[in-house]
Amino acid sequence: MLKKMIPFGLAASMLIPTIASAQTVTTRINSAKALYVSQIKSGRQMIKNNYEINQAIKDDIKDKLSQVKTLITQDKDSKALKAKKNILEAQRDIIRLDIGTLKSININLTVDCKNVNIYKTNKGYAPLVNNLQIITPLQANKLPVLQKLSYDLDNLIRLLNN
Repeated sequence: MLKKMIPFGLAASMLIPTIASAQTVTTRINSAKALYVSQIKSGRQMIKNNYEINQAIKDDIKDKLSQVKTLITQDKDSKALKAKKNILEAQRDIIRLDIGTLKSININLTVDCKNVNIYKTNKGYAPLVNNLQIITPLQANKLPVLQKLSYDLDNLIRLLNN
């Protein structure tokens, strides 16, 4: 009977130090994360708020684009586009510039968002906080461009309606 209990006792004695060391590693990670938790939460909340504001404007822009397409198809049928061709092309060039500006901002945002995911999986909390602080101004820079694009689409709709 004693011979059967000795291997179990040895196995249990080997597990206890392993479990204790795993708990200390987890405690160190949690304490490192605890320093940055409030900054990470506030950064993520700011990003979420900016995203929702930008998304509302994007939805409005999509509606305006579909309205432009409808107006263009109506004007094609009535041959009214030829008379407005020069004015419409100038307005389209302005819209293309706005879209180019948005694309350049989105490239930077995409890179920074990928970095956030990398830092999150690697548990690099300090660079994660820094990257979150970079994303927020990029989103804020996107807002006036989206508003300008919306305004320019309104002008295009006005031109198509005249």
